[in-house]
Amino acid sequence: MKTAVKQRAGVHGMLCGLAAVFALGGAALSACEDEGQEQRPRNGGGQGAQEPEDEFDPGPGGSSGPPPVDAGGLCGNQIHEVTIAEAPNLYFVLDASGSMLSPASSRATRYDRVRESAVDLVRNLGPLINVGAAVFPLDATADAPCRPGGEVFPVTPGDPFAASQEGATTSRFRSATRVDPLGGTPTAATLAALTPSLVELPGKTIVVLATDGGPNCNSAATCGAEECIANIEQQCPQENCCTPSGLSGPGGCLDRDDTVAAIERLAASGIEVYVVGIPGSEFYGDVLDQMALAGGTAQFVSPFYFKVDDLDTLGNVLSKIASIVVSCEFDLVDPPPEDGQTNVYLDEELVPYDPEDGWRWKSPAVVELLGDACQKLKSGRVGQVQIVSGCPTEVAR
Repeated sequence: MKTAVKQRAGVHGMLCGLAAVFALGGAALSACEDEGQEQRPRNGGGQGAQEPEDEFDPGPGGSSGPPPVDAGGLCGNQIHEVTIAEAPNLYFVLDASGSMLSPASSRATRYDRVRESAVDLVRNLGPLINVGAAVFPLDATADAPCRPGGEVFPVTPGDPFAASQEGATTSRFRSATRVDPLGGTPTAATLAALTPSLVELPGKTIVVLATDGGPNCNSAATCGAEECIANIEQQCPQENCCTPSGLSGPGGCLDRDDTVAAIERLAASGIEVYVVGIPGSEFYGDVLDQMALAGGTAQFVSPFYFKVDDLDTLGNVLSKIASIVVSCEFDLVDPPPEDGQTNVYLDEELVPYDPEDGWRWKSPAVVELLGDACQKLKSGRVGQVQIVSGCPTEVAR
């Protein structure tokens, strides 16, 4: 992915008295004249500035993007330094219980697929989010399968849009979430342990909780067979495997109440919890619905949680969740000195000024994408964002 977002590009060159006008999808460009010589924006590959007297040749396909940053002295070459307005904190809480080792394909486990979908989202959204992650349980052993989960990746700004290679944040996120699933599903204890640090984070925070089963691991629980996970999954040879003397013991009870209460505490602190149930969680739809309702993120009809029947669609589900909170606003560190001389580009394609599907000034220093342009950005399909001044604003026709 490439962009000028969150990176200083600076101002290269001077603004002409008469700015060049970009023609959408074509090569026609009106000229800026300086002492009788034509000076036009060029389509360049970043190999160094061309001299103003060089004749512009846009090539057979024309140029729909701004001039390169090294084309000094030409119209429309003030590339603004921008920052993402209010990038939200996207915090993953990933189920790493033993059941997540179940194969999801010939080469990947359930956990592999969930982790890769999360990594893809972090890479695609780049600076539009800050990202953190916890897994549960954490450091479980055969003798201690119910250790609470914990943070494995502190909240960190996403990578700048740019790089042809994977950025540092994405790479570190990938490495930090590489764990070997083992043990139970201590959801309530994990959320309770994470809550103090999550509520202290600045800005908007959402939690994405992905699981393949029901919460358990509460040794103080009591339940009948109808709330015993081994019985629910028809893996119990006894009448009730969750009695104190049963094969699962009290820790095998469905930890419904404490988990819902832990999510309610997060929601009361302003942190929404999005619950994602992947294959394996089918037995626990009613519990996951309760969790989604408690987290303030319920969908309009049941299932209220985000039910994933096919892991091939998980990436789309995660993108949908992220799009709810990702901002389409950009703060300009260096606002343009003149009105009507700014254009916005997504992947070097001009976005017209349009209050429905283009962009607008929200304030003298804030550009907001709208409609289709905003949705394209939120989907992670944008690799480059540039806000450029020096040429008349293109208005939708």
